[in-house]
Amino acid sequence: MKAEDAFASLSGFQHALAGHVEWLQHWYQAVLHRSVGGTIPDPAAGACAFGAWLVSAADGPLSNFPGFASLGAEHEAVHAKAAQVSERARAGQTITTSDYETLMDSVLSFGSAAQALEREVWKALATVDPLTGLANRQSMRSQLTGERDRSIRQGQSLSLALADIDHFKKINDSYGHAKGDTVLRAVAGVLRNTVRPYDVVYRYGGEEFLICLPGTNAETGAHALERIRHAIAALQLPDDKGGFIPVTATFGLAEINADVSVDDGIEHADKALYDGKRSGRNRVVRYEEEITI
Repeated sequence: MKAEDAFASLSGFQHALAGHVEWLQHWYQAVLHRSVGGTIPDPAAGACAFGAWLVSAADGPLSNFPGFASLGAEHEAVHAKAAQVSERARAGQTITTSDYETLMDSVLSFGSAAQALEREVWKALATVDPLTGLANRQSMRSQLTGERDRSIRQGQSLSLALADIDHFKKINDSYGHAKGDTVLRAVAGVLRNTVRPYDVVYRYGGEEFLICLPGTNAETGAHALERIRHAIAALQLPDDKGGFIPVTATFGLAEINADVSVDDGIEHADKALYDGKRSGRNRVVRYEEEITI
């Protein structure tokens, strides 16, 4: 989920909710002051702004949340109750307290569903880095711990890597922070599009990224990172003078197992990353356990 798309969808969602409230108020006033044969707003779900938004949002980012489907059902229920009241009003029949209470129950249920969906989205956005759209560190440790536990149970290997954009401060100083942000987004895009579907990439902080590689050991993990490293080096991001911004990255790789915790694995990957930067950058370096005699 891209953060900017989710924010835009939330804005549309909130405008649509306001449209629904406006429709409901207009409808209620028309029913309250009705005369036989008088005009009452169309009670169909598609007649209010929220119904139109639901159709347009069916393939959008919010549709992936569990609360989206139930929200649509609750919205239909409100309009179904309104249709029943409208029919009685047009026929000149008495609208009972029970009729209004049943409608209000649906309205309140719809409001609760709308709030629940919004909470789901904000909770998800709290774990997404807004600049790159990658997962951030908020949920990283629990997810990595889960991956470690799963790999141990299934007897599979697991490795993780820290990636650092080379000379990023120089990029910011030479080309400006806007171009620096462009570089961050581009590298994040390479990472997202080059890893396997079940790998996870996090923005670790600044110009650093963490990559979780289930089912890989030091050797197979290094092969995967080499592919990513070459893809980053192949980026051609234009500067403002007709040239390109040079972008490379250094990777530190470490294995995690029953004897190596997540924190230890991150520390090992960080040490390997430091060794890679010290030995020239733009390379993949595996962590080598120090042996003391």
